[in-house]
This record gives sequence, structure tokens and C-alpha cells, in this order.
Amino acid sequence: MTETSSQGREQAVSPAYLIDRERAERRIEEFWDERATGASRRILRGATLAFADLGYHGASTREIANRAGMSPAAVYIHFESKQELFHHIALEGHRASTGSFSEPARRASDPLTQLKLGIASFAMWNAEMNLLSRSIEYEIRLHRGPEFADIWTLRRNVDEHLLEIINTGVAQGAFTVADPEWARIMIFSAAIDVSRWYRHGSRRTPAEIGFQYADLAMTLVGATDVPR
Repeated sequence: MTETSSQGREQAVSPAYLIDRERAERRIEEFWDERATGASRRILRGATLAFADLGYHGASTREIANRAGMSPAAVYIHFESKQELFHHIALEGHRASTGSFSEPARRASDPLTQLKLGIASFAMWNAEMNLLSRSIEYEIRLHRGPEFADIWTLRRNVDEHLLEIINTGVAQGAFTVADPEWARIMIFSAAIDVSRWYRHGSRRTPAEIGFQYADLAMTLVGATDVPR
């Protein structure tokens, strides 16, 4: 690449992109600051960004090491393989992601409030942690072997939790949806997809997006008495 074309690319990067990227990377740093230390934290941060940008197969160990400011050999001191590294990221990410739904939902006693709080928090998490969410939600589908069973258990558990809330709401007359399983798929799919399109610094805040998606969930289940 010539110097001129390189400068043109730099000039083509919009201020909005730079704001989004800076804040998104900051969220990744904060996430791993709470869960790792030293060289492992640097590797996990670099790998999360590499998987988000390049996908699992596109992110080489050399690329991960480069983003961590380390040599490939140093990465292998802490993680035996790229697969082990991705498993660690996916497991911690899914613990946070599924917890963002289940923990608020369990604080409420009625299914309508459980659904509203759970989805508001879940959609907000996917906005705030958009890079991490993209790393784990779309790449995990490539990993269905037994070594990833703990992650798929987390996913099944949160699916079952949401379905239980919807079924209870239907039984109590709070929801009128005819196909609870289909409603579950639509609700979670929509909330997860926030991570694909959300940009930090945009007009809508993650909290606003969270409650907008909670309102959407109310519509999808046919809620009969929505609390305000």
C-alpha cells in the first residue's frame, strides 16, 4: 500500500466510528479487568477484539499475540490453543450475557415484570458489550463439540428460563401468544442482534434501547396489561 492510499484510508474513518471503537474497546478492557490479571488479561483482551473483527478462523494466534503486544510463544504459555482461548472468552461472556437476563428477571414475582426487566437488561448488555457479544454469539455456532458443553448448557438454561416465563404468563392470562417457543426465539434473536448494529455514541443510549426491546417483547407475547 502506498503512503497516499494509507493516508486516504485514515481520512475516510469517520469520527463516529472512532468514538464507537474507543468506547467498545474500553468496555472490553473493563470486562477483563474484573476477570483476569497480568499477561492473561492482555491476551484475552486482544483475542476478544481479534475474534470480533476477524472471526474465529480469521484470527490467527499471531494476530492475537500482536494485539496483546506479545509474541505467539508467550500466548501459548497461558493458553494451550486458540480453541482453549476462545472457550475461555465464550464461557465468561456467556456467564455475563445469560446473567444479564436471568438475574434481573428473578427479582420480579410476576411473569410480565420478569420479562420486561430481563429483556431490558439483556438488550442493554448486548449494546454495551457489542464487540464481546459479536465474538461469542456468532462464533459459538462453529463450536458444538463436548469441550463446549458448559457453554451450550448456559444457553439452554437461559432459553428455558425465558420459555418458562412466557408459559407462566400464558397460563395466568398475562400473555396471549399462541406459540411461546416461537416468541422465545424472536425475542432473544432480536435482543442479541443489537450487538450487530449498535454503535457507541449514537443517539439512543443502551438503557433506552433496552426498554424499547422490552416493549417489543411485550408486543410479541401479546401482553394484556403492561406495567409502566
